[in-house]
Amino acid sequence: MDFLFMDFLFMGLLYAGILGVQYVLSSQKNVYLGAVVPLLFVAGMTWRYVNVESVSTMHYLLMTGFGLLCLIAEWDRGREVFRTNQEKEWNRIRIQDLK
Repeated sequence: MDFLFMDFLFMGLLYAGILGVQYVLSSQKNVYLGAVVPLLFVAGMTWRYVNVESVSTMHYLLMTGFGLLCLIAEWDRGREVFRTNQEKEWNRIRIQDLK
């Protein structure tokens, strides 16, 4: 029972860490940094599908699609934060120019 809880906790922390890295990379100036984690995710899932016989095609498609959906949502949120921060910076520059 404890092993199952630890496995669940570890996987939850792993997923939270991956989404955190995706958010940080997506909120940077370079928009393409946000594509790193989804590409690694698809490559990893495809490698697992090809090399592990017990993975069904439906399972692969559902897990990859759900994972990409979550990663793209984080990418969108990171880009929105970047745009908001950029707009705040432009407003500060405009205010300084008016003085």
